[in-house]
Amino acid sequence: MSKISNRLSRLNKQKGGLMQNRYPDVNEELYRLHYLKQDRAQSRKLIRVVMWATLPLAYVDFSFLGTSQQFYSLFCLRLLLFVYSWYLLKASISTANPQQLDRQILRWSAAVLLMQFVSNASLPRDYFGHYLVDAWICMIYFVTIPLPLKSLRPAMLAYLIALLVLLAYKVIPTFAYVSSVVAILLASAYTGHATSAYLQRYRKKILSAELELDRQESTDPATGVANRREFMRVSESELQRHIRFGKSLSMLILDLNHFKQILDEYGAPAGDVVLIEVTRRLKRATRSYDCMARYGTEEFSLLLPEANAEDANKVANRILSTIAAMPVAMAGQEIKISATVGIATMQEGDTQESLLDRATAALKSAKNVNLAPGMQQRASMAA
Repeated sequence: MSKISNRLSRLNKQKGGLMQNRYPDVNEELYRLHYLKQDRAQSRKLIRVVMWATLPLAYVDFSFLGTSQQFYSLFCLRLLLFVYSWYLLKASISTANPQQLDRQILRWSAAVLLMQFVSNASLPRDYFGHYLVDAWICMIYFVTIPLPLKSLRPAMLAYLIALLVLLAYKVIPTFAYVSSVVAILLASAYTGHATSAYLQRYRKKILSAELELDRQESTDPATGVANRREFMRVSESELQRHIRFGKSLSMLILDLNHFKQILDEYGAPAGDVVLIEVTRRLKRATRSYDCMARYGTEEFSLLLPEANAEDANKVANRILSTIAAMPVAMAGQEIKISATVGIATMQEGDTQESLLDRATAALKSAKNVNLAPGMQQRASMAA
């Protein structure tokens, strides 16, 4: 028994095996698609904030520059940014592509940073108060803009370099004062970057946990294939699709022969090993787009899209031959396995329930047939 348990443990730990316990990895594309709606809403909020800030910022420009030509130039630039923000606010409503949203927000954020830098450069050379706003921007930029960090870093790095160049243009009171300004800018940018990286990792972990929960709800834990609930959902969807397009659809119900005897003689761990091996053989014998599920303790169900009665019979015979091709070796012993299959092909007026009933009836009919000596498997077609 311990040898069987050890083999089962090795099967569970195999990389890419049928039974996985860790959360799935989340790639960048899946992450962006999942959070597209939230990111789009976040972008729209940020755009609105910048639009509402146009007049207060214009008043700040006026308080320093008065009614000079420089002020009117800045005011025109702010109006252009306001119009561009309004246009982007309308365009982002229909954005359904994360890459397109990234391009829109990246261009807009670059325009905002450029506007802020031009405004800073227009202020008196002995005024350093705007660097507090710049430090706030360096931090908030990373946290609030819903873009990948690899897209945000170049723009923020360029903005920081521009601010440092502008600092060299200023009338510097003392070296300590300048050092403090530089330290505040760098600390703010680093804090924003670190916070954004943490938030993105946290969101990916949440998404990974959600995907794992969805997988567990739809997957049989012993074999890694779909469970009965998922099979019922998929079969109903496929049935409606095949009815709509007038295609053939077949369903197979497979029952392992003498499985209870295997459990009684070798124990539950041996039964799990047999189920995993049967699952592997079923995958080899079926097409890549066939739907397979564990339907019961010793039963598997298969949905064969665009398969008529003849196709389904060929698949069933191939499955039976593959399953019985060789015994399952474990703990120095060999366990012979075989199966019985019931087949039902969709007819006019069929529903999911009627198709399942006919496949189950065909399975029972095959089980009740008196076999010739030595026969261990057979398939039966529903009437």
